Parts: sequence; structure tokens; C-alpha cells
Amino acid sequence: MAAFTVTTTGGEEIGADIWFRAHCVRVNSDYLADGRLTTRTPRGQVPVTETLNVHGYEHVYAVGDITDVPEAKMAGYAMQHAEVVARNIIAQLRGERPEATYQPLPHPMILLPLGPRGGVGQLPTPDGPVVVPAETVSAYKGADLLTGRFTEQFGA
Repeated sequence: MAAFTVTTTGGEEIGADIWFRAHCVRVNSDYLADGRLTTRTPRGQVPVTETLNVHGYEHVYAVGDITDVPEAKMAGYAMQHAEVVARNIIAQLRGERPEATYQPLPHPMILLPLGPRGGVGQLPTPDGPVVVPAETVSAYKGADLLTGRFTEQFGA
């Protein structure tokens, strides 16, 4: 007997040893509720340009779940947002026009490690999305959940 069982609408029982409750996303943007900076979308997100500026502001940016970029809200995308924003801020500090833009991927990507040597994933390619083997997921993320990348980046 599995540790957790659900029944589909068709009556089929599906058992699992573990269950991750991962349903819906709530954007934590209540601190913007007064509308002084911007008007949030009905989902609580902030409208941004393709340079990730908050609409109407040349020097205010948004990254991550709070953006109204039409994509799944995942840490990997937020890191890509941060790279675009960093390039644009550097350009502004140099007196240049910020030109780095962010375009959501046409196909979803995910790397889900399952322990240090397992996992599943899907990555975009010019020919469409491809399933990647556990070894690839582990090489990218599974061994240390990207902590090595951040340790190097922040000199910790």
C-alpha cells in the first residue's frame, strides 16, 4: 500500500510514496496595494516592459514572480530576469541606454532533481522541447541545488 493515494475522476487509484503539495501561485505584492508605484494586475503582478522596467519608470525594475511576464513562475526564470536587469542597470550607470530584453521561452523548461544523482527535466531547443536524462539534471542542479553557483557568485 502506498503512503498516499488519490482517485482520478475516472475512478483509477494512483498511489505514491511522497506527495508534494504544489498547486497555485500567490504573488506576495500586498506592499504595492496602495497603487502609488503602479497598478497591479488582478493576479497581483506588476506590468513590466521587455527590459523588465515597471511600466512608466525608467529606473525601476521588477524580477521574478511579481512580473506579469507570461510564463511559469520559477526560480530559473527569475535568475534570467536578474541577468537582464543587471545588464540594464550597468548600462544606465555608464550613461548608456539599457537594451537588454527578456523574452519568455516558447516552451516550458524544468530541471527537477530527485536526490544527488536522479531527476527529470525538459529543456528548450531550436527544434522544440526535449526531455533530458537524469545525468543532465544532476550535472546542472542535483549535486548541490545550485549552491556552488551562488557561493562562487557571492564569494562565500
